[in-house]
Amino acid sequence: MDQHVSEQSPVRYRSVLLEMRRDAPPGLNMLYLSGLAETLALIDRENAQEPRSHDLNVRAIARVLRAWGDFEGDTWAGGFVMELLDGRRVYVESYADGPDWGPDSCASVVAVPIGSTLPKLPRNHDSALYGWVEDLSELGDYLRRLA
Repeated sequence: MDQHVSEQSPVRYRSVLLEMRRDAPPGLNMLYLSGLAETLALIDRENAQEPRSHDLNVRAIARVLRAWGDFEGDTWAGGFVMELLDGRRVYVESYADGPDWGPDSCASVVAVPIGSTLPKLPRNHDSALYGWVEDLSELGDYLRRLA
């Protein structure tokens, strides 16, 4: 995977998210959008603290193919299957420690096996309970605005 080089200020992730919230059409579900923004900010923060802890360059993300999220909880738990500019796919999963993404929040990045549309996950993984959602155009819009 691409060596990670932080291209964004942590403030940039949130400012683009706030801009999109302000411009959002009525009824836009912000669950996945907020989850993506905070996840990417967390990955950059963890990479800054421990270089290469996540092998993901945010600028290498071409699009988000599908996502799942815990829509019943008070904090984010979810994941994203992303296609990179070079055609590879990665699965990014994150869990927030409280609504403000506290110090015990975590994220992981793993390669999706070639030829697979989904990552290899345990049989009782939370994604099976909440299901996968595709065609989240707002996530593509977020990535374009972030660039």
